[in-house]
Amino acid sequence: MSKRKNWYKIYTLVALFVVMLVITVAITTNNNLACSSQAATINQSLNKSVNIVNGITIVNGKPFFPFGFYHVSWKSKPEELIKHMRDIAAAGFNTIHASATEVNSYDRFLNEAERLGIYVVSEQGIGLVNMVNSFKEKPAVLGWNIADDVDNGKLVPQEVLKFHQQVKLNDPNHITYISGYSNKIKEFASCADVIAMQSYPIGNGDDEISLTYDRVSLVRDAVAPYQKAVYANVQAFAWRRRKQGKLRPLRIPTFDEVRNMTYQALLAGAKGIIYYTYHDTGWHLPSHPDLWAKMKTLVPEIKTIDSLLLEGKLKIIDVGIEKVIAGIWTYQNKALVIVVNRSYDRQEVSLAIPSKITQLKRMFENHPDNLALNGTRLSGFLKPLDVAVYQATKEL
Repeated sequence: MSKRKNWYKIYTLVALFVVMLVITVAITTNNNLACSSQAATINQSLNKSVNIVNGITIVNGKPFFPFGFYHVSWKSKPEELIKHMRDIAAAGFNTIHASATEVNSYDRFLNEAERLGIYVVSEQGIGLVNMVNSFKEKPAVLGWNIADDVDNGKLVPQEVLKFHQQVKLNDPNHITYISGYSNKIKEFASCADVIAMQSYPIGNGDDEISLTYDRVSLVRDAVAPYQKAVYANVQAFAWRRRKQGKLRPLRIPTFDEVRNMTYQALLAGAKGIIYYTYHDTGWHLPSHPDLWAKMKTLVPEIKTIDSLLLEGKLKIIDVGIEKVIAGIWTYQNKALVIVVNRSYDRQEVSLAIPSKITQLKRMFENHPDNLALNGTRLSGFLKPLDVAVYQATKEL
């Protein structure tokens, strides 16, 4: 009997040692690797949870394309923030990025977001862990912004990784989000579930509008090994920067510029777009009613094509013209073709369409174009900043 007891003790100690070893290896691996999102597989049942699967945002088990606005809320009164969110939701947008500055008022804000059916990415003003633990049970929560302007030199990847791990430890059921603006964002490509790239060229002077595609593509390539999601922060505000000590004139983007940057981002692989910004100090989008009214027209456009953007396979078409980009998304027997002139000049184009793509039809009648399909070539011209969008059928 004593031998059995001794053997049992030895067995128990060995088992405990093995368990501790496995846990230690898992923790060490997780710390040494990039911050792996605790993403579910595509078949896992999701109940009030948000995950990233193969670069796509999955909300309650279904693919979701976040489409909405930043709201820089630090100086806003709680009732103003709610009023602005109602305006954004009434326009049909499904996402808002807001600032959590006080627990009780933000609790009411998230309750109203749930009632409106709009999801929220929250930026902390009350402590990151405190924010997460205060609101993680709210159905309107999409995720947590753990680092804005992540590549401004104030943070290193290890710090952002720590933020990510803190959030996941307290809330494994929602996503982490970072945003940046430079090539240095590549260093942070694995340190959050969502990596967003900013593109604010209008009024900058040093940037061209065509760089929207290039910058979002940079993030897409950087996150590819980690299967993170790529979002784009597209400019929807007036911008000016100093050059040689002088302040340039304030420049508000036109709707054609905003729409052009939007479709550039989609062609670059963005799986969500959060415009900057609906509201900030010195800027309120509805104060520019023409731009705001036209931006609302983007909602039905994105809703019409978002399933193909998320589930379709994208193939970039070589147009042979630097400032013209094009691509085809295919899913089952459906296809989506987008051609974008990312310049302020008229462009003559002729691009090859795969022979299996047929019945090409313009999708949005309020945006006429001057291209025609002849055989397997889509030819004609694009006006400055033109965006041509077509639905088609793919032969199986």
